[in-house]
Amino acid sequence: MSAYRVACLGWGSLLWDPRTLPMAEGFRAAGPMLPIEFSRVATDGRVTLVIDDSAEPIQTHCVQMDVASLDEAVRELGLREKIAPERIRDWIGVQTRATALQESGGRAEGFHAEIARWLSEQPLDAVVWTALPPRTPDGRLETPSLEALLGHLEGLTGSALSRAEEYIRRAPETVRTPRRRRFEEEFGWSQIP
Repeated sequence: MSAYRVACLGWGSLLWDPRTLPMAEGFRAAGPMLPIEFSRVATDGRVTLVIDDSAEPIQTHCVQMDVASLDEAVRELGLREKIAPERIRDWIGVQTRATALQESGGRAEGFHAEIARWLSEQPLDAVVWTALPPRTPDGRLETPSLEALLGHLEGLTGSALSRAEEYIRRAPETVRTPRRRRFEEEFGWSQIP
């Protein structure tokens, strides 16, 4: 295990499909409570979980990474998420212990304040997370309506439909969001244990 202690937060496919993410252990349901919802339509058609300021906070997961530096942690998470190098600074979130201790005193807002508070209570030097923004079915970087997502999912066929269903069904049990409940009602996509 590395002397530099950095954790990675997760709430979606990272938990069941970490691929080559260097982890010192497995994910645990011990991350901060963050506003997570099915609010991003991926390029392959899946409706994925992202931080969405309009969502209710849920329990996230965390894992200590097996890396030597914060830069390595950011790079490895970017590789796992297939984020173009020029977008890493935008789409990989980073919080260090030094800034967490300052921000947990009330200077950070929203979910950043919760991450800062959580990190200040952990035996870690830093934390990273996927910070992809919400995206509508037509590619706009904003939170899609539930109706738009239902219409999108209803229009999928073949492997795109299979991938979308698998993603929603494999989301961890801690992800009990209003949209997940609606997808279960509409499509019968119950959680896969």
